[in-house]
Amino acid sequence: MKARRSKIKVGWRVVMGVALAAMLSSAHALKVDMYAIGNWSAGNCAPGDTDSNRPSWPGMAQAWYDIMGAMGETRTGKFIDGNMTVRRFCDPSSKAGCQDFSWVDWPDAAIVAAHGYDAGNGWGALMRNSDLGTCSLVMGAGASGSTFVGDNNLKFLHASSCLSLNDNYFSNMRVAMKKPGSSKGLHEMTGFHGVMFISSSFNGNYANTAFLGHFIAVSRAWTSQHYKSNQFSCAAYDPHNYYGTCQDQCPTAMTVGATGSAALNRLLNERYNNTAAFGSPGGRSYYAWMGYRGCDPVAQDAFNP
Repeated sequence: MKARRSKIKVGWRVVMGVALAAMLSSAHALKVDMYAIGNWSAGNCAPGDTDSNRPSWPGMAQAWYDIMGAMGETRTGKFIDGNMTVRRFCDPSSKAGCQDFSWVDWPDAAIVAAHGYDAGNGWGALMRNSDLGTCSLVMGAGASGSTFVGDNNLKFLHASSCLSLNDNYFSNMRVAMKKPGSSKGLHEMTGFHGVMFISSSFNGNYANTAFLGHFIAVSRAWTSQHYKSNQFSCAAYDPHNYYGTCQDQCPTAMTVGATGSAALNRLLNERYNNTAAFGSPGGRSYYAWMGYRGCDPVAQDAFNP
């Protein structure tokens, strides 16, 4: 049995003229990191492939990172391009040399921006440089997955990445969010069903996610801010979707729990600034999700878990 969340449409208009950092006690501030690749062509995973470069992408992740800091959280690491390898994201239980405990699993919240793909009912992300025999982060794809987070400190993982949380991944992601034998686990993962789009014009959506996630559930902040209807990949003759050729951007979120009600309660109520009250998930037998039923993105069928 799985706790499931039906179609959600939430609209929010945000004016961030005043920083509200005072609302948070520094004693309870989250540590936050960002990991973003905008230039692959200078690395060795896609050498010389300038078509793969996305210079606007790090700015999208940084918009979230900066507002998290403005809201009183502690910004502990901004990592852009450089030697971005799987070593920063894979768990030592999967392979010798993996060091997620010093990188993505060290802070309390992190955002990862990288080209994504379906790694076999799990999230694959293209790294900038090869390491430990691979150019890919793989999470949730059964035996081939090497990314297990939450067993150290990480509570919120945001994947700004295509195909990072498709509707067919949910069951597989449970193990990656709560490693067998660990008393801790990832509180929430967010991503996209299908292709997501990259532009500095979306920086505000990432900033708003950080802001709103201190007042409403992080799942609602993410899905409401990143949902885009009929805006992408329109036919040349149909720029305004008159003939119905345009497609959507479909944000998703998921949690796990020992019971369906526990997973759903976390999904609907956990914020960045009340996470201590929830604690780590007590199990992973159940999961709860949030998304837009019927959302029809590029490269996937309409969202229908």
